[in-house]
Order: sequence, then structure tokens, then C-alpha cells
Amino acid sequence: MTSSVAYCLLISAATAVVVLSATSPSILGDSNEFLKGFVNHELLNILGVIIAITIASTAQIHLNFNQLEEKYQKRGFQRARAGVQRAAYVLVWLFVLGVLVVVSKPLMAREEWVQSIFNGSALIILLWNLLILVSLTQGVFAIKSDVKDDG
Repeated sequence: MTSSVAYCLLISAATAVVVLSATSPSILGDSNEFLKGFVNHELLNILGVIIAITIASTAQIHLNFNQLEEKYQKRGFQRARAGVQRAAYVLVWLFVLGVLVVVSKPLMAREEWVQSIFNGSALIILLWNLLILVSLTQGVFAIKSDVKDDG
């Protein structure tokens, strides 16, 4: 998946959250029992698992880039390395944003349309985490082995 597709998905999801919050807030509001029970410590649990696994994976990707560059005594992964670093930092910031959503929601979300915005924001944060996870997974599988083909 390209970054353009990912950004389009995020923009579409944000648009859907705004439209649903304005027109039918009960769909994403706390009258939706699943979302009411999900946008709390459960969201943070999921984001915590995603960030723990993904940060370990990004560290391994970084070390693999180092090994390949040392083997060939040539820098060659600056762009890929920058993308991996950016993904790792975005995950950290998304976790912080998730904490803010979970902590702020009970204090600020009295009306159903506001609850809908908070719950929708939590779903967008989760979607963004998953898109980063997909991107990193694609990056891992794009790294080819250094074995000569017999042929």
C-alpha cells in the first residue's frame, strides 16, 4: 500500500467520523456499547501491544540496515531508515494522543455528538496504527536476501 492510499484512508475515515457525528451521533457515541467499553483502558492496551511489538520490529529493521551497510561498506538505506524512524516516532505520538483521548473523554464528552467525536478519533488512531504496521510489514518483506541465484 502506498502512502497516498494510506492518507486517503485516514482522510476518508476522519470525514466519516465528522459526518456521522453531525448526522447520526448514536452510531459512534456511547449509546454504542462496544465503543463505550472500548475507548478506555482497552484502547490503551491494544495501542500498547501494537507499539511494543512494532518498536521492537523497527529496531530489528534498523539493525539489519546497519549490517547490510557494514557488509558492503556503503550507505544505502537513508530513505528507508528515515521512513522506519518516522513510523516509530508517529507510533509513540499516536499512543500519547490515545492517552489524551481516553483521559479527556470522561471530562469533556457530555453530549452524544462529542462522545462520537472522541470514539471516532480513537478508531482513527487505531486505523493509523494498523496502517503503519502494514507499511512496516511491507518494508520488511521488501528486504531481499543476499544470495546469488543458481541459474
